[in-house]
Amino acid sequence: MKFIKRYIGIIVVLMITGCSSLMPINIEPADVYVPIPASTKVLDIPKYGEEHKFIGYPYTYWNFCKQKENQLALVSPEVADNSFIFRLWITNPAGKTNQPHGLLEIKKDSSNYSAKLILMHVNFKLSNLSETITDHKVIDLKPLKTDWKTVVDSLINLKVNILPTDDLIPGYYVNGSGYGTNSPTYSFEYADDKSYIFYQYNDIFRTNDEFWQVENIKLILSLLDDEFQWDKKGRDYFRNH
Repeated sequence: MKFIKRYIGIIVVLMITGCSSLMPINIEPADVYVPIPASTKVLDIPKYGEEHKFIGYPYTYWNFCKQKENQLALVSPEVADNSFIFRLWITNPAGKTNQPHGLLEIKKDSSNYSAKLILMHVNFKLSNLSETITDHKVIDLKPLKTDWKTVVDSLINLKVNILPTDDLIPGYYVNGSGYGTNSPTYSFEYADDKSYIFYQYNDIFRTNDEFWQVENIKLILSLLDDEFQWDKKGRDYFRNH
């Protein structure tokens, strides 16, 4: 997966993550956070604990996803009446400007499935914890090898609707190391008509069959790449933009 590994060698100035305590010292979360929408669904959004400055607030990657969701005028899966919404957000922390990001979304409207890949460049601003899209391209997708039922059934079999966020996996981050690398972060959203879940994974390629949850994430990425060739499409776009 060259698109998602391409930027791993670039040194990151500063990362703000679900596990890291690195935060601007003078910022208040209420000033920068997108509010969690009121919903009749059961919402499963990981929140910071007592050890964190933003105690009780969702992980920052949830907030970043909501910022980009608003900028792209997408539906909010926390409240949408779709029977199925799946999203994979890809963040490449290559400096603070022109970061290469991606979103692969599959959703079901009425009885029809649809999918799209949105490739974008994003500027990150530490002082207000914001991600601003500077350009983007939308590519419609269809399964290349199977069909929608097979794709969706495969995703459910890989537990996209119940996976934990990474730092809830015992032993995944050793000695509180947290997101101490410059590797991509993958943020996932799954929603049906009754529930919504958000979770995120960082540095997945450093593990080798140690955690079944991470292996499932790798299988999800491979499944989506086989069916939609999102990796090649991403490399082609970012090579020319």
